[in-house]
Amino acid sequence: MNEPIKSGDRCEVIAGALGIKGPNVGKQVTVGELRGEHSEHGRIWRCHGEGLVTEFGAFGTQADFAQSWLRKLPPSAVPPAVKQREKVSSG
Repeated sequence: MNEPIKSGDRCEVIAGALGIKGPNVGKQVTVGELRGEHSEHGRIWRCHGEGLVTEFGAFGTQADFAQSWLRKLPPSAVPPAVKQREKVSSG
């Protein structure tokens, strides 16, 4: 995966503000919008996922991550929307 991270990508959180021991490490997220550039951490992305913990300790479905804290996941062979339609029509 040499292509840079962009909006819509699926990623695994590999680090955070607390390093590799952060509460979001190992969670999968979908990259949303670019929030800006941080002087120390570089590019910051707003990501969406389940059970995310923000830098303020709040639980929710979105949080901001430095690009270096994310590992891009390979795209699924079949998009989730297609899988869902197959389930409904085969039922």
